[in-house]
Amino acid sequence: MKKAKEKDPIENPSLRKTINLFADIFQTLKPPPKLTIDTWADSYRILSSKTSAEPGRWKTDRVPFQREVMRAISDKNTEKVVMMYGAQLSKTEILMNTVGYFMDYEPSPIMFLMPTKDMAADFSTTRLNDMIQSTPQLRSKVIESSDARDTKRQKEFSGGYIVLTGSNSASELASRPIRVLLADEIDRFPRSAKNDGDPLNLAIERVKTWPNSKIVLTSTPTIKGGSRIELEYENSSKDEYYIPCPKCGEMQTLKWGNIIFEDVSHKCEKCMETSTEYEWKRNLIKGEWRSTNPEVDPHISRGFHVSELYSPFTKWASMIRKFRAAKGDEQLMKVFVNTALGECWEEKVERFNFEEIQARAEDYGEYLNHEDGTYEEVEIPDKVNVLTAGVDVQDNRLEVEIVGWGPGEESWGIYYKVIMGNPALPYVWNELDQVLMKDYSYQNGEKIRVACACVDTGGHHTDDVYRYVKAREQLNIFGIKGSGEAGRPLISRPSKNNKGGISLFVLGVNTGKDTIMSNLKVTEPGAKYMHYPNDPKRGYDEVYFKGLTSEIKVVTFSKGQAKIEWKTVGDKRNEPLDIRNYAQAALRIANPDLNIRYSTNLLNDLRTQKTNRRRIIRRGI
Repeated sequence: MKKAKEKDPIENPSLRKTINLFADIFQTLKPPPKLTIDTWADSYRILSSKTSAEPGRWKTDRVPFQREVMRAISDKNTEKVVMMYGAQLSKTEILMNTVGYFMDYEPSPIMFLMPTKDMAADFSTTRLNDMIQSTPQLRSKVIESSDARDTKRQKEFSGGYIVLTGSNSASELASRPIRVLLADEIDRFPRSAKNDGDPLNLAIERVKTWPNSKIVLTSTPTIKGGSRIELEYENSSKDEYYIPCPKCGEMQTLKWGNIIFEDVSHKCEKCMETSTEYEWKRNLIKGEWRSTNPEVDPHISRGFHVSELYSPFTKWASMIRKFRAAKGDEQLMKVFVNTALGECWEEKVERFNFEEIQARAEDYGEYLNHEDGTYEEVEIPDKVNVLTAGVDVQDNRLEVEIVGWGPGEESWGIYYKVIMGNPALPYVWNELDQVLMKDYSYQNGEKIRVACACVDTGGHHTDDVYRYVKAREQLNIFGIKGSGEAGRPLISRPSKNNKGGISLFVLGVNTGKDTIMSNLKVTEPGAKYMHYPNDPKRGYDEVYFKGLTSEIKVVTFSKGQAKIEWKTVGDKRNEPLDIRNYAQAALRIANPDLNIRYSTNLLNDLRTQKTNRRRIIRRGI
């Protein structure tokens, strides 16, 4: 038997229409559901296969320790959020979720600040565009510009915009008010945006006009005492993530010192029992953030620190392999501490005793010259496979060092020469040619020539250097310009944007000196060891070794900002250190296979091929 259709209690069609109309209006005016960044991401964010190893809908529970971080950013009462993180911890994805949330749910003027404008532009065209296109909730929000404005680093949406810029752009940092500041990798920011002061402070000034502003600062740390993210973290709530021991339930943080290498496990600080990586990470969902600095109001600055040990994307076994590979190499260990552990590297301020380094000098050996029956000193040790050179230009002289390199960047000082004379005069450069173009001899008579040389363009003879290197670039003789910028790589791609039109390389002098000092600590022949001849006639005398060890690394402060610098102490002649740095840069530019001997004949063949291809820089000499 069919059930009778229920009768509408409101029979008047006109009244029913009116009621339905008001119901629609109320539904339209109903405030949106209360969302935080994590719930917004869980509801709407879609990861694409272009930029994610795990495409599909975003799941905060995949990285459960990030939920509280996103809620802190969402909290209207929290002014600043600081993230001092290791690698592979979805730090950038948190910033992306924040961008999506404010574009969709709380439209506002946003600034995404990165170390350089180029990085910002690349990020915009790849990561940001991909998120917008992959997430339907955002796709319709962006307003397509019909004018000539550059939309690569600026996106407009209803109620706001996002501008992506670099910390090296002073004009953009000071030109517009913003509500939300997202600053990524702040330890890589320059200390000053041209002459306008600290770029991060310039950006922070932009948010002061908004009563409900938000500042989010992230970075892997660098040098203790000179790390901006460390400074921000120390002045925050300093939250650490505690998870329960799988055996006894004691809440604790994961620590590298408690990792057991043999069976890849972590020891509990209370019960002393070990549990596997899977067992510990399974408990991440049960973890909680705890402040270790109760003196700071978390609403003023909420700080979070977490290491790669927590990452669902990194295996502990992989971290152990990286650690073992870094042992004995100070630069690699520094990278491990910064990126894997999310901790600052503490520099040991130490000065080498020049006498101890000089005492390592050795005889390169001698051989019988069968033509005249005399014994002669070995000029080039047999293990040397490539020669490079560094040249420093002073007002009254040139100084040049020839350095030999073998497998593992084991090095041999070959000659250190001082060419007296005004560099404005041609004969000085002719003498340099005799050093750089000379064929040097192995014991068996085989010849080898300098594969690559770097000449410093600083000082009062820049034009003279330009003229010299321009005519010799086909011989891999290049001009360099030193930069003391923190974190700058030893060498990067050259630029011809200079008066001489040469391929000018910018040298990260601090990085190079770090490597040299690290190598000087190697005390046994082999990879990285630095050999020197026990022969003052080659130029390796007391003056040389004093100059090689004349600088120490110190932390200085300017306008409240820490800066890592190399300072000359004792003997003021530091040319040997600078020149060895240039020779090291030449090795990076040449990029040889150190297991191959680049004899004069081989170099001539390679240079002929390179000339035919009309290329200056290539993979390998």
